[in-house]
Amino acid sequence: MGLRLTLQNDEGVLLDLPLREADWTSRTKELVMRELGDSEADMDSLCEICDFFSNKRRVQMVNHLVRNCNNSASFTDLLKVAVNPKYISDLVNRSPERGLIVKEGRGYSLSPLGLGSFLLLSLATRKLLKGTDSTIDDDKSFEER
Repeated sequence: MGLRLTLQNDEGVLLDLPLREADWTSRTKELVMRELGDSEADMDSLCEICDFFSNKRRVQMVNHLVRNCNNSASFTDLLKVAVNPKYISDLVNRSPERGLIVKEGRGYSLSPLGLGSFLLLSLATRKLLKGTDSTIDDDKSFEER
């Protein structure tokens, strides 16, 4: 059994599927195709989130916000990473309409969507990269050709 993608909430599992298409049952493939079809309606929102996290400085500030500030940072806290006040302004202004970053009084925090998106991007993608690297290292099938 290889890597799996599992997403759950308090009520139970929302999504659980192997990351190798060869391991999909017909029911799993049907679910994936249905979800991909449904995601067409959210394409703009998905692209906005991807665009937000495509900037290295923004990702560094979000990482600092979560790791070093318990998801609540002042302007001065963020300035330690951003170095330039324009970057902090960019962090807030480039947050999609869904509000990944919330400005509260004199501080900043990630919304639940912002935190979830960041953790999915940083932790899950990193684990996926490591997991697929080890899978590729073990896969010698290309040598048979």
